[in-house]
Amino acid sequence: MKRFWILIPLLFLTLSLIPSEQADAHSARFSPNLTALELLAEVNDLRAAKKLTPYKTNSTLMKIAQSQADYISSAGVMTRFNAEGVPPYQRAIAAGYSVAGDLSQGGLFFENIGSGTGLTVSGMVELWQDDADDMQTMVSADLEDVGAGVAVVGGVTYYVLDAGASIPSLSVTSTPTINGTPLTISTPLEDGTVYHLVQANEALWSIALNYNITVDQLKLLNSLSTDDIYEGQKLLIQKPEVKTATPTVIASATFGIPTSTATHPVTPTVMPTATPLPVPPTSRQNGQMVVGIIILVALFAAGIGAWLGSKKTKLDS
Repeated sequence: MKRFWILIPLLFLTLSLIPSEQADAHSARFSPNLTALELLAEVNDLRAAKKLTPYKTNSTLMKIAQSQADYISSAGVMTRFNAEGVPPYQRAIAAGYSVAGDLSQGGLFFENIGSGTGLTVSGMVELWQDDADDMQTMVSADLEDVGAGVAVVGGVTYYVLDAGASIPSLSVTSTPTINGTPLTISTPLEDGTVYHLVQANEALWSIALNYNITVDQLKLLNSLSTDDIYEGQKLLIQKPEVKTATPTVIASATFGIPTSTATHPVTPTVMPTATPLPVPPTSRQNGQMVVGIIILVALFAAGIGAWLGSKKTKLDS
């Protein structure tokens, strides 16, 4: 009988090791993406009221807007510059969005930011309408693309709205300019190599935009660790073209009746090799389940042993 009472605490311990579905259930989480889409819908409703065409959602602008929202929410500072001090239009260019307009003036690209405790999407749009610059970002007839980002930290909601126009979609300017001076494009050499000689007031982002490549690609081609360049520096824009040698086929002339028939080479058949599927790692929850089952089996065996022992004791007595 004493053995039975010893087994009871072990039984409760085993049951506690078995995870329950209720304990593993996750509470609903805030989804910034859905709120960002609501913000875009609210802005387009405002444009419709002004008889303007709706903005088109741009994936690149969505990315940089969310990145800025994450930054200002973590830093707790309302700023249109990111952690590296880069303004909105340069962040857009670095991400691959070709900003139209005069880049020396920031181009055709604008950003609204705002925050507040329990601030709703409609409330944010109403606050932006009270500021002339923020209002122009939402109802500009020169802009076409839009992106939004939302982040929540400590009960405070942070909103970012980026709107712009790209070179392919507008005829504002066909060539980016720096201080009103058109950027020059170097012609490829005979082997296809392209070099660019840095001019005054040029930057990596403006050169990358001029050649339709990214800043990261430009830095990689020239082994640059920073964005610093100097006037007169020679930058590699495109590597030489790699030409594949074409095999020469030698034809043999046959006089009279041919004695053999040309045969085509047989291409060996490559049999696909089955790739083993990855085995998912055992989770902590599964490990606890296995331990619980083992202990239950051990307790059951111990209970049977205790019962048989007590029965034998009674028979002996």
